[in-house]
Amino acid sequence: MRLATVAPLLVALVACAPAASDDDGEQIVGGSLAPAPPPSADAVPVVVDSDLAPDDLAAIAYLVRHPDVEVLALTVPTTGMVTCGGGVDLLADFFEAIDEDPVPVACGDTDRGPHGEPFPVPWATGAMSHSGLDRTGAGPLPPVTKVDAATHVARLADRVDGLQVVALGPLTEIAEVRRRRPASYARIAGVTSMAGIVEATSHDAALGVGEWNAAADVDAFADVVAGEVPLTIVPDDPVPPGRPDGLAAPVVSRLGGDPQFASPAFWDLATAGVFTTPEAATVATGTWEVDVEDDRGRLVRTGDGPVRVVTGLDSGLLDAAYAEVFGADLR
Repeated sequence: MRLATVAPLLVALVACAPAASDDDGEQIVGGSLAPAPPPSADAVPVVVDSDLAPDDLAAIAYLVRHPDVEVLALTVPTTGMVTCGGGVDLLADFFEAIDEDPVPVACGDTDRGPHGEPFPVPWATGAMSHSGLDRTGAGPLPPVTKVDAATHVARLADRVDGLQVVALGPLTEIAEVRRRRPASYARIAGVTSMAGIVEATSHDAALGVGEWNAAADVDAFADVVAGEVPLTIVPDDPVPPGRPDGLAAPVVSRLGGDPQFASPAFWDLATAGVFTTPEAATVATGTWEVDVEDDRGRLVRTGDGPVRVVTGLDSGLLDAAYAEVFGADLR
């Protein structure tokens, strides 16, 4: 979210983004998504870590439907906008809407670090009440694991070769795997994280928030950046404004499209697109320092190293990838 202060949040959200639309410029209200592409025999196993905001849901829909991705679990931290308390019911309606079998959910129980800044309360309220989903409660509840999110990710890493994490929210639970189960963490093949800024304007300078997704648990973000698992960061800087044309399809066109809580950029979807379509990203590699106190979430390159930070995005390639998975017509 590109936001300078908390006070004008909802105004900025309303003003910045038109809803995805059909050829007449109207939001696609009715209908169902086309069948998902057939799954690939060598799909990559993925855990999606998410705080279930409306734009997160678009990214989750994309990954669940993508033929080269096998989503094994959704993990929901306590430090994000939507937690398991309301998120499990939200996901029931979500999977019903996209006509996919529910994915198991693992609920986080880890507290934010000492430098974290909680998301403003209205954001959580808006994410639930203006998701763009039909909240009739018709869908079956997704299965919830008996163990916490960090334990579940560690167990998956132990038994699943090549496990990847696509993180769309605060990295609380992923960092907790590293702290609690370092051997399991080292088996994770890669983390792709939506977080941070490099040169962009701070989201809330008065609160010392460089970027909210990182700042919500900036200590966890810094832990993952310093870790040994291959890491790709999609910061706010290169994300195109507005909603992608590839979201012009039933169901997904409505996610985050409510004028009360429209998202200024589908950064989550761009992160999922970078994961599946890496050629759409230009990256800078290096070692990076995370500001954890004054401008929380700002990244500064300190030397050569392996961490990949996305500096540019090809929106045409990303839209083509979204359209293929969602059945959108880009003509």
